[in-house]
Amino acid sequence: MPEDPRLTQFFKVMDLERSLLLSGAGLLLGFGLLLAAIQEWRLVSFGQLDYAKTMRLVVPGATLTALSFQTILSSFFVSILGMRRR
Repeated sequence: MPEDPRLTQFFKVMDLERSLLLSGAGLLLGFGLLLAAIQEWRLVSFGQLDYAKTMRLVVPGATLTALSFQTILSSFFVSILGMRRR
């Protein structure tokens, strides 16, 4: 199959290892935000929460975690597209 110039340019900028490192960092940051929200809940003895303060941690944490996990899976798929055929 002929090479796709757009895909070739993409692989010059982003490879599997770089994608996994960035996604892993996002995953750790997302888990950190979620753990901070759980810590806030623990500090009030697992009682009533200030929703405005808690949602500022939970929404970005859950979003980062989901996006990072999806990016990890997508990175593997894109790396398979870049493999050469015999």
